[in-house]
Amino acid sequence: MARSFFFALAMLAFAIDANAQQRWILAGDSIMAGVFENEEFGLPGGDAAQLTSTIVALETGVSIQNVSSPGATMSLIPPWQFPGVSNQRSAVAFIDGLFGANGIIITVGVNDAGQPAITPTNFYNDYFNFVTYARSLALEVVCVIPLNEPNQPTNVNASRRYYFQLLAYFACTNAGVPVAQVYNPAADGIFPDPANAAKRRLFASSIQGTQLVLDNIHLSSDGHALFAEKLIDFMVARGFWTRN
Repeated sequence: MARSFFFALAMLAFAIDANAQQRWILAGDSIMAGVFENEEFGLPGGDAAQLTSTIVALETGVSIQNVSSPGATMSLIPPWQFPGVSNQRSAVAFIDGLFGANGIIITVGVNDAGQPAITPTNFYNDYFNFVTYARSLALEVVCVIPLNEPNQPTNVNASRRYYFQLLAYFACTNAGVPVAQVYNPAADGIFPDPANAAKRRLFASSIQGTQLVLDNIHLSSDGHALFAEKLIDFMVARGFWTRN
């Protein structure tokens, strides 16, 4: 009788452990830190329930530790040395914790591309070293290519953003992350196009007088909804997550 009781307890503990909720770290910038208003289509901003991280948690049950921050970069910004994600190893180790997170999703690079003081070499090295560190913690790593700029040419001499997208891709894969774990939002239609009303809905906008001012960087509620849907598809296809 006693043996059966303890066997049942052991099986219960195993079942709880086997079904333990996944934890993933989302390291991003303002794009993942907030929901932005789109005045053109009457989409209000600021609702945390509409963040990608919240939608993912609700639709998959995965706990997302969102450590995204406005203005975040991978590299520190000289000359005032504003720290980048690459400087946050202790924070990642703390969130990883005693029992370990499952993985980290890296969604930075737009601000790096927009900071002339951050050199391509520094960005590549910092990205590579950060991914190497995350993998040393036994974290699965998913790298999200920085969002496109409007009408972006595929020419590193014409588009610094495109250059930094390539650097993010190669830093990630050269650090040992499988190509299949690099997610490009543009491939799923998440990119700005001021001439396309459907694309304009995805990003922040404001009406200043009679002039429509397009953000072309920050996601509206519609943008987060699409980003979350496609990211979940990506993660499910690779066996990381399942939908509820």
